[in-house]
Amino acid sequence: MKRKMKKILSGMLCIAAVLMPATGVMAEDVEEQAKQAYELPVQSNEIENWPQGPSVYGKSAIVIDVDTNAVLYAKNIDDKHYPASITKIMTALLAAENGNLETDKVLISQDSVDFLQAGDAYIGMRPGEEISLKDALYGVLLASANEVSHAVAENIGEKLEGTGSGYEKFIQAMNDRADELGATNTHFVNSYGLQEEEHYTSAHDMALISAEVFRHPELLEIMQTYEYTIGPTNLEKESRTFQQRHEMLCTWNKHYYEYCVGGKTGYTDEAGNTLITLADNGKMRLVCVEMETRGQHIYDDTKNILDYAFGNFIKQEVDSTVLEQALKDNHVTMAEQDQVYVSLPKDVAQEKLQSVTGEENGQAMLYLTYERTAVGKVKSKCGRRHCGKSKIGDRGKNHIIETVLKFLQERKWIMIGVAVAVLLIVIIVIVAVRRRRRRSFLRTTRKQKWQERRRRRKMRKATSRSRRRRMKRW
Repeated sequence: MKRKMKKILSGMLCIAAVLMPATGVMAEDVEEQAKQAYELPVQSNEIENWPQGPSVYGKSAIVIDVDTNAVLYAKNIDDKHYPASITKIMTALLAAENGNLETDKVLISQDSVDFLQAGDAYIGMRPGEEISLKDALYGVLLASANEVSHAVAENIGEKLEGTGSGYEKFIQAMNDRADELGATNTHFVNSYGLQEEEHYTSAHDMALISAEVFRHPELLEIMQTYEYTIGPTNLEKESRTFQQRHEMLCTWNKHYYEYCVGGKTGYTDEAGNTLITLADNGKMRLVCVEMETRGQHIYDDTKNILDYAFGNFIKQEVDSTVLEQALKDNHVTMAEQDQVYVSLPKDVAQEKLQSVTGEENGQAMLYLTYERTAVGKVKSKCGRRHCGKSKIGDRGKNHIIETVLKFLQERKWIMIGVAVAVLLIVIIVIVAVRRRRRRSFLRTTRKQKWQERRRRRKMRKATSRSRRRRMKRW
């Protein structure tokens, strides 16, 4: 027995000795990738008079104000990335919107466990086990259990309208709901986030989706739980206990953040580290999303950009005179008599706001903007003459000129090509007209000469007849 143990230990040491250099190289590669991502530009820092935000190691990062949807920090926010397990935010959101956490049951099917591979997150559920939807969502959001996420999709999907299996209907509902929330670069193909080529999203889309969690206190309660136990089931006598994975929610962790009220972690080799963090300091509610981060930087990045947002912006109710002027400038009225808020840099007065109309999912919207960046919005109604038009108010007329100039600058080669083509067409038309006129002139000249010759012949004939007559008389 001792000999066998010695052989095993020596074998493990040999393997470790072989792998250590390779691991070191991989770590260096990861840090190099992180440094390259760190150097990528932060687009919100390019906005004139906008507070300068910190650089981060993620390829994409965003912070939005939940109550205004204003983007306070933006780094490649519309780039497509693999989401990994932050996908489960959408899974939990759909489950909460279409199910009852207390009364609904989730049955674990064979399909829910068959796709699992070594290394995948799971809590050891077996086919045929049944748990409450509430227990299932603890498994989804805290333990990031892939088999439970699949089972939730199957069971909730059975309640949804449409064709196909319950799971297929749920995946379709994920994409439909993402569209409703304003996502433009998202396509879900599973409910748990394991790597698939056509399963992707963007930082901005995930921020919009995650903001909806604030409407569901039951989900926030689950996210804020440090430890949870699923008791014995119909097939399992032992309890299952798992802990919080988001380090900013754990008071004993060095990454603890006092304003953090929820979130979700994610990781796959292809996606890198992904992280969603919900924060509330009592004055502003923020969602922070960082995607495709390499190395151990994602929590420090998140803290830095959340501190930046809380420290440099303020949510404030729009002054009635400013709002009335914006409505008047755009020929619209408010569809709902709600309070309207904007998120502005702390030293910016509301008088600097501009306005523009638009549309979201068939609903007319009035956007309040600062430096051509939306900082608040309100549902609106417009008259027939102006409905459907995107119109900037009087205080934003300069923006029209700037927009046109920017459009021309960005497409200058296209515009040059169009100008050359127009010039060629004009030259061809001028040449054609001149040729036509010349031909017309030549025709007229020939006709005149022919008529003159004909007139002279007639005169000669008349003279000849007159001579013959005179000769006969004599």
